[in-house]
Amino acid sequence: MYRSIIVLLLSCMPLLAFGAAAGDTVALSVMKRLFNNGERSAMEIIKAELYLKQRVKVGKKNLLVNLFPNMTRFDRDEKSYLSEYVYKVEHIYRTLPEIRLLSSLSTFSRGNGEMEAVLEFMTPQLSGERLFNSEYLSPLSAANRNYYRYSIDTLYCQPGKIKVLALPRFDNIQLLSRASFVVNSTDCKLVEVSMQGWNEQCCFDAAFDMNKNCDFVVDSVQIDIDYSFWGNRMKIYAQGVYTYEMLRPYEGGTLRRNYDMGADAGMLSVGDALQSSSVEQCRKIPLSGTDSLFYRSKNVPRAVKEKTVNESSGDAESIKKLLWRVGDEAISSHTLVWGDSDLKLMPLINPSYLSYSSNRGLSYKLAVNLRTSFSSRCKLTVKPVLGYNFKYKETYWNVRSVFSFAPMKRAAFTADVGRGQSGYSSEVIDYIKNSSLDSLHFDRLPIVYYRDFHVKADVRFEPFNGLELLLGANFYRRSLYNSVMPEGVQGMHLERYYRRFAPHLRLAWHPGMYYYVSGGKKINLGSRAPRFVLDVEQGMSGVFASSGRYTRMEFDVQYKRTVSSVSSLYLRAAAGGYFFADDIFFVDYTFLKNSLLPIDKDDETSGEFQLLDREWYNSADRYLAFNASYESPFLFFQRIIPQARFIKNEALYVNVLFISHLCPYWECGYGVDTPYVNIGLFAGFEMGSFHRIGYKLTFSLFKE
Repeated sequence: MYRSIIVLLLSCMPLLAFGAAAGDTVALSVMKRLFNNGERSAMEIIKAELYLKQRVKVGKKNLLVNLFPNMTRFDRDEKSYLSEYVYKVEHIYRTLPEIRLLSSLSTFSRGNGEMEAVLEFMTPQLSGERLFNSEYLSPLSAANRNYYRYSIDTLYCQPGKIKVLALPRFDNIQLLSRASFVVNSTDCKLVEVSMQGWNEQCCFDAAFDMNKNCDFVVDSVQIDIDYSFWGNRMKIYAQGVYTYEMLRPYEGGTLRRNYDMGADAGMLSVGDALQSSSVEQCRKIPLSGTDSLFYRSKNVPRAVKEKTVNESSGDAESIKKLLWRVGDEAISSHTLVWGDSDLKLMPLINPSYLSYSSNRGLSYKLAVNLRTSFSSRCKLTVKPVLGYNFKYKETYWNVRSVFSFAPMKRAAFTADVGRGQSGYSSEVIDYIKNSSLDSLHFDRLPIVYYRDFHVKADVRFEPFNGLELLLGANFYRRSLYNSVMPEGVQGMHLERYYRRFAPHLRLAWHPGMYYYVSGGKKINLGSRAPRFVLDVEQGMSGVFASSGRYTRMEFDVQYKRTVSSVSSLYLRAAAGGYFFADDIFFVDYTFLKNSLLPIDKDDETSGEFQLLDREWYNSADRYLAFNASYESPFLFFQRIIPQARFIKNEALYVNVLFISHLCPYWECGYGVDTPYVNIGLFAGFEMGSFHRIGYKLTFSLFKE
């Protein structure tokens, strides 16, 4: 009996294998047609109104977690919330959707935190290589077919329809855990889409009903999000319905020749966007009796508590209430609105600026963003930054103010005041040139360090597409750390204070720049061509008691190429030097620096060498540098250790530098990015000889 059963099973195995292979073949055939449909049906312009209904249930609160920025701080003793929103959605081909709030009705009175994350899933179309704020690789894109397995759901039985399942080949944070697509068996047109995924804070399940007339366009979406983060637990149930005002198919080369991705699109201006009906008039999902009773129990009558974004309360809060809110202001982003202007304060407390390097030690930075809008065309942003390096025991600070105007020309006036990193004068360069590398020890040289205080002002604008011109002036004041001149430097003719005034010119050209216009503002999308930058600073005497003439000139070329949907190659070359100097000058390059206090993300990739001692950055009046990096989330680690699911990216680095005594100095490195911490391991070589191995840790617990 048992022998017969075993023989029967063994005889059926080839048939089962053949059936599975046939099912995979059908699935691949269906997906191939879906891939083609997605490319043909991509929408270039989408304008729509989104009605969103959201219910939140709080399971558990961790008061300690609630002290961190961008985390939801719930009302006391409240565990259920109901909200309705009306948004204006504008979507340009291959860009993130631009979503503006028009009106809202909610029982939640404080900062939304994670509750606003629902908007990341409100994408009006599912074509493209990445989905949901570009955080996930789409299984509906042919570029990602190597990262998913496709099969036919044999249990799905609907006349004239086929259901395809997609499962990830790797358990990775950028891949969906599961996806399914219901298509018509005749033309493979999408009918329903379901996607499940996760990140470091939540798991989500999203279901999309597709438009009957336009393929890959979403009509409605339902999403369930289950948050569980450091003891904070809550569930979000959201329903969204789109009402489309414009659906313009992508027409290929016409717009690409002009580089204007929104030409003749009639994009909404800011004024038009704010002219919205109330939630009551735009409600697409009728309120149930339970919802109406819930609103009334929270004293939120539909016609009384409702507010649109172009309204202001006009009620002056008392001083007591304002002081009471100081604590909440410090740990959350907050926007004060009056008329057409707003003042936005970013969190004062943000632990995401902590970093540690084996070469530079422990550094901490604190930043605040202040933003005010005078009109739709004029905005002011002020960003104070304070930092401290524990190894060098130095405090750095900077205040950068940017006043933006003439948005069609991307014009802005920038004022930058602060104290930078210490450095030494050009007198030391002669000592370095006359010393051999083996005998060169910076701790034995008579180096006198000067504190740096600078004031920079400039105006930039874009006279032509892809061409940016910057004109400004820089003022530097260098002062000794101590009032007493150190011993052993009498022959160096140094002074306790130096003042330098220098006009500044920067010319940046990025040919083939794609862009679109929204709300009367030109928004650049990037280019496939390299970016060329010429930066010149001319020191002058006699202005603001300054002395010393010099010319600093640098040239920089950057090129970033997208190799695949997950991989990118970054190349950079820079060269520069100081010329025609008739007095002592302080080496301070733009594209070669050791930035312990980066103002923004671009500053962190400005030709830095992780293991190069900071003294080398001021040691030469000429330099030549090359930087290259290759990034991919599935480079090595994920393939070797499949359980490393939190890896968002892996990177290989190669940096080469030519300066005096180091011809060349080069570094190679490997880095891993995760949602919590970024880790880098580097090896340095001096003129072909091994120098040292080091590492760098950067914590990124919360987004700014």
